[in-house]
Amino acid sequence: MKKTAGSKSKVFQSARGGVSFCFWFYHALVGCDGMKQEHQRLGCGSGWHGGGLLLLAFLLVVINVRADADHCAICGAAFGETIYTMTDKVTHKKIEVCHACSIWPDDCYLCGLPVRKNFTKLADDRFICARDVKSEVLDSAEALQICTEIRDGLNRHLSSFMAFPETNVDVRVVDRIDLLAFKIPGNDYGCPNILGYISPETNQGEVRYPLRLMSALPRAQLKATCAHEYTHAWVFQNVPGARRKTLGHDAHEGFCELIAYLLMEAQHEPAELQAILDNGYTRGQVDLFVEAASKYGLNDVIDWMKYGEDAELKAGEVWRVRNVQMPPRPPATNTVNLTASPPPAAPDTLLLRSLSASPTRAFALINDVTLAVGETGKAHIGSSNLLIRCLAIGADFVRIRIETSGEERELRYKNSR
Repeated sequence: MKKTAGSKSKVFQSARGGVSFCFWFYHALVGCDGMKQEHQRLGCGSGWHGGGLLLLAFLLVVINVRADADHCAICGAAFGETIYTMTDKVTHKKIEVCHACSIWPDDCYLCGLPVRKNFTKLADDRFICARDVKSEVLDSAEALQICTEIRDGLNRHLSSFMAFPETNVDVRVVDRIDLLAFKIPGNDYGCPNILGYISPETNQGEVRYPLRLMSALPRAQLKATCAHEYTHAWVFQNVPGARRKTLGHDAHEGFCELIAYLLMEAQHEPAELQAILDNGYTRGQVDLFVEAASKYGLNDVIDWMKYGEDAELKAGEVWRVRNVQMPPRPPATNTVNLTASPPPAAPDTLLLRSLSASPTRAFALINDVTLAVGETGKAHIGSSNLLIRCLAIGADFVRIRIETSGEERELRYKNSR
């Protein structure tokens, strides 16, 4: 952490100025006592004296505040010759500390500030200050339960778009030493996030996903990390191998952060939302994924992950998320059962097939595309596709706009008998 030395003289110049101000008012109040009789004749003597006492009490508080400013924010000791400035990585505020705290070897792994007393030390030699330990999930069983809830939340919240693996993911909570040891070479892909790690393993044709989460994470950060790692498992299972080879590493991480972002948004975790955007390890890809999902819908983003032409999203060109190479349909094969029914043809018009909702959003199935309000997708009509955008969803209707023509339509839902 960068520390900048301040000037003691400047700090105490301000303190001396405050004391002089107090004494000036004190002498003014004493001097006014000689005019007591004159003010009593005017009927205001007692009021002046009482107001003076209140003002004097206020100035004593000011003196105490100035005195507190002359002490270290960590240990409370008086400053020496030099004052040092440190930044709290949790609140992002600067604090002033003494020389002893500036060189103290032990600091909180979350806020980065020195820990001198009332701290918690973990088995892997991490320290947590008394303030930040209140938000930590220290119990491994509780952390595993939270991870299960996050997996279920992903499948529930994003059920119209993605299905996350359940039975073949092995979750464990480990300390930082074990987490770093788990990152062994030779895996075809590994998430570098120090907060969690996942890598596919194949044994006799069965693919499993060992998922490791670092212990003692803040609750919101634990939830976001778990969602991020489960999204890696989804990518391994659903993105074609050839596409994973051309997909940029930062884009892969950015997509996982997008899914964590969407879940944190649904669970009302504003601080973690901002933390995801502030984290620079995707090199800006998460911001572009959030923008693309907002403009074009999650369906188009998922299609790009599977079949996109670019290795990553580009600033100012998020529209390229629509540049995909969909795989050709396999040719029809001869079958013994010549009387089998052919697959149903796509409708020749736009139809509202069903309406559904999660705890936070509503969804409409139009032909073969599921959309939430504000999302854009391609609906199959006959042998072609039509790009539509969902504008509103009601109890039994959806209003859409055809992007190519700008025409708006209202589709009504009718229960089939």
